Amino acid sequence: MIRNAMRELERALSRRDFVRMTVKGAGLVAAVDRFGEKLFGVQPSGAADDRTPLATYSAIGNLVIPVDEDPGWATFEPGISEYGLNVFLKQVFFAGDANVFQAILGTYNAFDEAPRQLGYGPKFTQMNPDLQSQYFSDVLSGQFENDGLHDILFLAAFLAVFSTKAVFFSNYPYHLADPDSEFQVRPQTGVRTGWDVMRFKGPVGPEEEKALRKAYANIEVLPGVDPTNPYI
Repeated sequence: MIRNAMRELERALSRRDFVRMTVKGAGLVAAVDRFGEKLFGVQPSGAADDRTPLATYSAIGNLVIPVDEDPGWATFEPGISEYGLNVFLKQVFFAGDANVFQAILGTYNAFDEAPRQLGYGPKFTQMNPDLQSQYFSDVLSGQFENDGLHDILFLAAFLAVFSTKAVFFSNYPYHLADPDSEFQVRPQTGVRTGWDVMRFKGPVGPEEEKALRKAYANIEVLPGVDPTNPYI
C-alpha cells in the first residue's frame, strides 16, 4: 500500500512546478523497494502510522521557528502542528488526497527512523536538540545522497519548512475570519503571532473598511473592466 501511495505522491509532486524544481520525486518508490515498508511505519492494516509523523513534524517546526525573544512554533503547540500537517499539507496543499497523505506520513516516519538505519544516531524524535539540528542540516545539505534515502528525507524536510512557515506567518491561530462577523477583528490576547513578529499591519479594521466601502460605493467602472464578467 505504501508503495502505491508513494507513486501517487510522485505524480502529485510532478504537477506542482515550484516543488518539482526543488525536490526530486523519482527516488520515493525506489526507497520503499530498497528499505522495505517498516522504515515508513506501515502498520498491519497497511496504513502508515499517524502518531510518529506528528511528533516528527512538530520537532522540525521547533527547529524552523524556534522560541527566542519572540514566540515560536512551540508557543502554539499542540494545535499548530495538527493544523500544519493535517489541514495545511493534507487539505490545502494536497487537496485532501488520502493516498498521497499516507505517503506524506510515511516520509515523516522515515525521517524519524532513518538515523538508526544509517548508523547516524537514535531516532530523530529521541535526539537532543543539538543533534536534531545537525541531522536536519545534513538532510538539507544533501549529506545522504549516497544512502538511497535523500529524496525521502529532503522531501519531508522541504514540506515541513514550507508549511510551518506558511502556517506560522499566516497569523495562526487567528488566521481565519470569524464567519459571524461583518469585519475581521484580531483578538487582543497579548500573545504575539507570526504577523506581529513580521510587523504586518492587516487585516483592515472596521473603520478603515467602512471608509473604503464609502469611497468605492459609486465608483466609475472603466471600459473593459466588468466585475460581473465571469471570465475575469
